[in-house]
Amino acid sequence: MKINIIVLLIKNKPNKIMATEIKEINGMFQIVGSITSANCHAIKSHLESTLVTGKDLLLSIEKVISIDASGAFILEALYKKAGLENLVISIFGLENDDIQEVMSTTKTRYILSNDRV
Repeated sequence: MKINIIVLLIKNKPNKIMATEIKEINGMFQIVGSITSANCHAIKSHLESTLVTGKDLLLSIEKVISIDASGAFILEALYKKAGLENLVISIFGLENDDIQEVMSTTKTRYILSNDRV
């Protein structure tokens, strides 16, 4: 089993650092932590580097504890970019209650896959 872990350390309040992890386990990426305006561009950049390889992308956001509108729109942009490049991106997180309100408010819930890994 191949596991890669990227840790993004984000200073979001004075003297408070939050870690968000991007784990790759057997070709599936999993985000653990928050997706916010403070880190969404770094997350997008890392995941876009996977799309450059021409491979489909499996992304679990089931362990995301919070997301803001910027994070939701970055995931939507990634979803649209994959479509333009004729790649498939499956984003798993329909069962994650911590993100549902923001995904619904921003009208980005449609990017979430019905399948669950």
